[in-house]
Amino acid sequence: MQRCFFLMIAVVILQSINAQGVLKGLVTDKDTHEPIIGATITDAVKRKPLTVTNADGCFVIPKKGDAQHSAQQIKITYIGYKPLTVKATANGHYELEAEISKLGEVVVTAQESRGLTSASKIEKHAMEHLQPSSFADLLELLPGGSSKDPVLSANNNIRLREASPQGTNYATSSLGTSFLVDGARISTNANMQQVSGAWESASTNRENTNAGVDMRTISTDDIESVEIIRGIPSVEYGDLTSGLVKIERRRGGHDLQARLKSDMGSKLFYLAKAFEWTNHTTLNLSADYLDSKADPRNSLNNYSRLTLSARMGHTWQRAHHDLLLTTNVDYTGSFDGEKQDPDLNKGAIDIYKSDYNRIATSAKLQLQMHRPVWLKSAELMAAASYEHNTIERTKTVSLQSMTGAVLNTDEGEYDALILPYSYEASQQVDGKPLNVFIKLNARLQIPSRKIANTLLIGADWNMDKNYGHGQVFDPERPVYPTAQIRMRSLSEKPANHTLSLYAEEKATLPLGSCQLELMAGVRALQMLNLPADYTMHSHWYLDPRANVGFTFPRFILFGQPSFVRISGGIGQHTKMPTIDQLFPDPAYIDLLQLKYYNIDPQKSRINQVTYIIPGTNATLAAARNLKWELTGDLNIGGNRLTATYFKENMTSGFRSETNFEAYAYKKYDASGVDASTLTAPPTLDDMPYEQLTELCAYTHYANGSQTKKEGIELTFASKRIPRLYTRLTITGAWFRTTYRNSQLIMERPSVVVGNSRLQYVGLYKDQEGIVNEMANTNFMFDTDVPKLRLGFSVSAQCQWYTSTQRDAISSEPDAYMDSQGIIHEWTEACAQDAYLKWLVRTSTNYTKSTVPFAMNLNLKITKKLLNDRLKLALFCNRIWDYSPSYESYGKTIRRHTKPYFGLEMNVKI
Repeated sequence: MQRCFFLMIAVVILQSINAQGVLKGLVTDKDTHEPIIGATITDAVKRKPLTVTNADGCFVIPKKGDAQHSAQQIKITYIGYKPLTVKATANGHYELEAEISKLGEVVVTAQESRGLTSASKIEKHAMEHLQPSSFADLLELLPGGSSKDPVLSANNNIRLREASPQGTNYATSSLGTSFLVDGARISTNANMQQVSGAWESASTNRENTNAGVDMRTISTDDIESVEIIRGIPSVEYGDLTSGLVKIERRRGGHDLQARLKSDMGSKLFYLAKAFEWTNHTTLNLSADYLDSKADPRNSLNNYSRLTLSARMGHTWQRAHHDLLLTTNVDYTGSFDGEKQDPDLNKGAIDIYKSDYNRIATSAKLQLQMHRPVWLKSAELMAAASYEHNTIERTKTVSLQSMTGAVLNTDEGEYDALILPYSYEASQQVDGKPLNVFIKLNARLQIPSRKIANTLLIGADWNMDKNYGHGQVFDPERPVYPTAQIRMRSLSEKPANHTLSLYAEEKATLPLGSCQLELMAGVRALQMLNLPADYTMHSHWYLDPRANVGFTFPRFILFGQPSFVRISGGIGQHTKMPTIDQLFPDPAYIDLLQLKYYNIDPQKSRINQVTYIIPGTNATLAAARNLKWELTGDLNIGGNRLTATYFKENMTSGFRSETNFEAYAYKKYDASGVDASTLTAPPTLDDMPYEQLTELCAYTHYANGSQTKKEGIELTFASKRIPRLYTRLTITGAWFRTTYRNSQLIMERPSVVVGNSRLQYVGLYKDQEGIVNEMANTNFMFDTDVPKLRLGFSVSAQCQWYTSTQRDAISSEPDAYMDSQGIIHEWTEACAQDAYLKWLVRTSTNYTKSTVPFAMNLNLKITKKLLNDRLKLALFCNRIWDYSPSYESYGKTIRRHTKPYFGLEMNVKI
């Protein structure tokens, strides 16, 4: 222990001496002010390499005497930038000018990242030009994206790199897309807001359980920049399968800003004030309110959002390090409602109301070292969020026949309460999710004059728990009388705990006039707090990921400086199940044994037998997605072309699977009851009955969905033409997405044989299978005239085609279940059986359905007034369209679209 103490003292002394004998500097991009990683620092006189810049753009050169240092000339070089030869200065800040400088360039589109993985970066100016109402509008800027009218009366979930996304059985793609706001994750793992038993669209269209983040709840007004990573992210980020969305909000400034927007379906108001003091302290306050109606003529179907935010930061600058503390406190309210007009609904009540209230807080402490030590930086982050969400469903229930309400919560035979034929009922869903997230990491380096390297090591822990009451209703007056559900508090379900460890090396190595970049690491994660019989209990999942890039020597093409880079990556990605998937409610099977009707309700009787099936699936595992991609990046005189080919294959996506089992019940024969002698409901003691079995269905979650993605993404961005002030941006994509079941599916035909339903179930390997394709290209011409303070853009969005083709399914099942619940292997003789032959399906060769070419034009205009303090903007989507009719299955399909427009005003003081 004493030796360790003296060793630490010696290291501190040596570092202090070393810090006094070095020359430090920072190299950044002259246009973007971003640090340049891997720039080579050379002695300009001796032409001897001295060092390279690290991941923060910093470098260190040992001093060799004050006289020599004062006269030392250094040369800074990096591919794609003009060499810079200057006299070295203490703590110097050196700015490299790109070979093709874009100083003063106004970018109103998403820009492809210059990192090793495919990603799109959307800056503030692009968002202002787009005029979004919610985060979902920003997806138009991605390759393969297109403008869509806001649909705020239903959930908006993200689906990256998909053609015509399918339903809830393939929602792992959206669930597995992680959203980070200022480094804090938006967790939906404890969200269980769904109306059990609901079947109507007013409820089902708004359910977001196990579907990821609802983008309606994310306001864009505070956002400074967004990076949407579609490829292989750093191992620092986990619990995802499809992508990563990193949102950074504005900090600092002195402005008072206001935004007022109105379009055909919504109105939005935003107000923000920024403070910044000389002691490196910042404070940003903002509020945002959105009101939307699905149809402006109908005030009974609406959605509104309220957000409040307070963000504070402080930096302590010291001789050898900087310490940055940032804190956030945010509130988000999302309110959804729909009801039917009683005057038009024959006096019946039909109301749906959903309230989402989320309070989130986070604190991040960052240490940035100035000295050339092994430790470069460290970060500690803690975040927590608490929600109180409610759904209220109220309606008038009208029954067509005598119906019973089962009140028991235990197995056995019970009499059901006979419901009136008409009554008013309500059902509430009460959820209180809590999320806690803690993250700690450090970035280390091995000091080198040739290789810029960073070793990232870290760990994080995430906890999700729901303290809500769950489904709350009067069992004697259920909203859905035929639904076999019971009340259960959500707080009874265990919490989810996930522990992750990760390590990653990132290095940049100059190879003569070329450059090699490498990022490789592994992430290990495990779910804690699981029962011992679960497959995932004590199981570590490993996510190895690697990205590599190679930049060729710059060359002259068409008289313009040019360079080429190729990059590629491969990686495993893991998404853990949610609380609802790990610990679902038990399934209740209520089998009718007697239904005796008497004109006197007091003499009627309904008897049922109840079975309880645990809803858990101990074999449920994490969803795993293996993806790889290859990217080419060509820059000719500032005209940049990038193309990415990718493949993804996730065979263990989450889905709700139907299982069948045989359950015994008694079928009472009440034909011998003399109604005239009854003084009470008939007794069952002497009533004859027949002992029967019934194949009943229940659901549980399993890893039975396959989502396979393949495609090409293309982005081209030209230089702005000086005399026309115009820039051309082309984005496009070709996607092919395959959706299939990856496990056996049980199916029971709706066939009546001998006055009873068929008591056999088929097990099919290829029950589902659909292949969707699409190809589109967007051409945007954006013009910025600084003298007129005017900017406008015209985009031609071309949908070359979309297609759908279902896989041919096998005629015969792979196995079948009999009336006793026993599974048998299918043989050729089964097809001749009088009952089993109904399990043989008609084989169909499905024709590929294709929707041909369509195009529309979108217009956006912005005008700045009063020294840029006032900005007016308008947009019109589909101001012109070309959507020709086409033939499909012998029918003529006529397409028709309507323009969608809006305007806004921004004030900055």
